[in-house]
Amino acid sequence: MPDRRRSRRALVNLLIALAAVTPLVAASVVTWRAGVTYTGVGDVVSVDAAALELTINHDDIPGLMPAMTMVFPVRDSSVITTAEPGTRVRFELFKKGNTLRITRVTALGAATGGRPGFHDHTPHHGGVVLMWGMLHFEVAASREGWVRVYVSDVWRRPLPPQGWSGSVMLDLPEGARTLVLQPGDGALVGGGPPLLLPTVLAHVRVAQSGEPIEMHVLLPLSSDSTGAALSALPRCVAPPLPAPDTGRLPRCAVAFGLPVTVVSTTPDAATAVVAVVSVGITAWRVADGELLHGFAPAPPTQVSPEHPPHGEAANAIAMSPDGREMVAALDRRLLRYAVSSGRLLRELSSAGGMVRHVAWSPDGAALLVSRYGDTAAHLVRADDGGDVRRLPIEDQPAGVAFSADGRVAAVGSEGGPIFLFDPTTDAPPRVLREPQTPTDVLSFVDAHLVAAGGDGVARMWSAATGALVTQFRVAGPSLALAAAPPLLAVAGRDRVLRLYDLRSGALVETLGFHRAGIYSLRWAGATLVSGDNEGLLALWDLSDRLATPLTP
Repeated sequence: MPDRRRSRRALVNLLIALAAVTPLVAASVVTWRAGVTYTGVGDVVSVDAAALELTINHDDIPGLMPAMTMVFPVRDSSVITTAEPGTRVRFELFKKGNTLRITRVTALGAATGGRPGFHDHTPHHGGVVLMWGMLHFEVAASREGWVRVYVSDVWRRPLPPQGWSGSVMLDLPEGARTLVLQPGDGALVGGGPPLLLPTVLAHVRVAQSGEPIEMHVLLPLSSDSTGAALSALPRCVAPPLPAPDTGRLPRCAVAFGLPVTVVSTTPDAATAVVAVVSVGITAWRVADGELLHGFAPAPPTQVSPEHPPHGEAANAIAMSPDGREMVAALDRRLLRYAVSSGRLLRELSSAGGMVRHVAWSPDGAALLVSRYGDTAAHLVRADDGGDVRRLPIEDQPAGVAFSADGRVAAVGSEGGPIFLFDPTTDAPPRVLREPQTPTDVLSFVDAHLVAAGGDGVARMWSAATGALVTQFRVAGPSLALAAAPPLLAVAGRDRVLRLYDLRSGALVETLGFHRAGIYSLRWAGATLVSGDNEGLLALWDLSDRLATPLTP
């Protein structure tokens, strides 16, 4: 027996020795009873010394995971002494069960930059990335007072800063500070006094030839803050007072200049999360419309070199029941974020077509997902995206929602009918046949399910029995709805918001402010948040209209 133990130890030592000379892209190198060690190579995106975490944009790790940007915990503080943003590293990754931990990091040199065939908006220098035409700009700031703008091509391959010029104005508590940007070591560089803030708002103006490019960026200055890219000034501004015949105006509005695709709000009504094409996802305080932070970009994804990267936006967002996390769908992908910081927690496993809608179960354990081109909705685990149950319907799935007690999972369809499943069993669904046009937006209100769609009719059913409780005409086909008893807010194709009494169907008020299609509506307490296809986000104070909730 001692000889067998010595032989096993000799084998382990031999494998460890071989690992030192394997190629940089080597996969599993050592296996023993406690777990498996892998070796990976990638570019350090950020270092969180307090949380003992590294964010690495890594190459394929064969046998473990494809190339992506991921946050890894590290064993202890000594592991990250050689890890700096913008550094290419080799790292050893220990896996035990579902736990991954970096145990060693070796610096290899400067980050390699982009790879043809990969769509990558992740920061390579600890900053914030914006795409302008076929160019990427990464703006980064340091506590020492330096601001750098890195220019790269469509594949994120670095371009020389020579020939570029510009300036950056920083919004600081003591007033605006302007820095001149000049070509430096791989970037446009400007410097000034130290910046002793967690974030700083920067207004960047750069030019090489032709019209200058203007960018507005919330820059992180510490490892626990997340920046934000903005297409316009981040201000929620009160509109001019309405004329006597124009009625109510929103409390304030933000003009992004690019389409708002999704709006979501936290259960405590404190935060609105907004997705905008080519800008990304940002968080805003509902009370005063102040920008809080951005959300980390999606990890790089492989695309066809014949179809270069383009602007993207979330097509669905689901908030966790406690409001601490959210899942954002970008095309086919599901990304799980921390709401308070904007940090990417992980990318969930997913398969199938483009995600259409997502809902988070009240117990926090599952997600209900519909995808274009599918014949079923899918119940998946919220922690990793693994399949729990397939919910087949008669058509392509559309809107999805959970009842407050989690006992009913509602799935709308492209043809109109709504299917009510018990998510804990394989029992066939109850079918609500009344809708005859696509049912994209569903909402549970107390013990009722509410829907409105292209047929210009709002309907409310009992969630328990499926019986139709009431229905009433709304002003034409509906693009979005949001319920806050006793009000139902409906966005029509005529770019007008209307408030209806859910109990009687009576029109309560008409809100005419938006100039484009309103595809996103959410309540945050007594505030209605609306977003349109021209990039206008509006916050409406409707506390005077909200009264007692519906009764079952």
